Amino acid sequence: MDKQNQTSPTEFIFQAFSNSTKFPALLFTLFFFLYLLILMWNFTLMLVIKTDSHLHTPMYIFLFNLACMDICNTSTLVPQTLYNLISGRHSISFLGCATQMFFIIVFGGAQIVMITNMAYDRFVAITNPLRYKSIMTTKTCVILSTTPWVVSSAMAFSMVYFVFQVPFCGIHEINHFFCDAGQVLWITCPKVPIHRTVEVFTFFMVLFLFAFNFLFVIASYVYIIRAIVKIKTKQGQWKAFSTCSSHLNVVVVEYACLGFLYLRPTSAYEIDKDRIFVVAFTFGTPILNPLVYSVRNKAVKRGFRKLF
Repeated sequence: MDKQNQTSPTEFIFQAFSNSTKFPALLFTLFFFLYLLILMWNFTLMLVIKTDSHLHTPMYIFLFNLACMDICNTSTLVPQTLYNLISGRHSISFLGCATQMFFIIVFGGAQIVMITNMAYDRFVAITNPLRYKSIMTTKTCVILSTTPWVVSSAMAFSMVYFVFQVPFCGIHEINHFFCDAGQVLWITCPKVPIHRTVEVFTFFMVLFLFAFNFLFVIASYVYIIRAIVKIKTKQGQWKAFSTCSSHLNVVVVEYACLGFLYLRPTSAYEIDKDRIFVVAFTFGTPILNPLVYSVRNKAVKRGFRKLF
């Protein structure tokens, strides 16, 4: 019976905004405005870092990459959603779904690794300030800047390949507004042996990425806090901590949101609540990240004043 029900879809239907949205034009306008805001904030931050020679340091090079990842990740999701809202089609081709899933994993995974690299940079700056320049050389920066893209690309290729090895059954409708790996697995045939294997594989792939980087970030901040405590003056302690506060805010937001979204089995998904949370995460973090680094960082604020 399972073999008879297996099908080969040519396209997938997004259910997120197909039936429940009474005012697609209003939603389109809101999403389009937020998307422009994300592009404006992050491109401006990248331009400030590029044009201000005082910001050509490892910390801001990593921040430049993080802003680029925010733009890429949002651009993977939002244009397709805007098209679906305005056209009323609410669909994506099989190849388009696999491509979108691939880039979502690439940019999402790259952000996690880049945040870890930024934690390492702060660790070296505070615990070994005299050796900072000799450790964070140009070669080291290049390696740390390219590693997130290589690691996340390998992870994305393997996850997308295995997810689309599972046969599909019945209706090819994704109860979301983009091709999330968990939601695509949800509409595959649950009784075939490979389904459970792929579900466990994808879960542990994401878990490994999260756990390794999260533990590294935690370890870095343990040593950072120990180094700050040893500083004799309150002013010196506050100055050292202030260099980490922006990054720490980004760490909390990114890990809390991504952990909630992806470190769960598909059976634990609550579609309506998850959809609202994903929309908030999709538009919220790319806006918050440049704001956090702009408002809390004197060097970036000085760069903004010079640019404008």
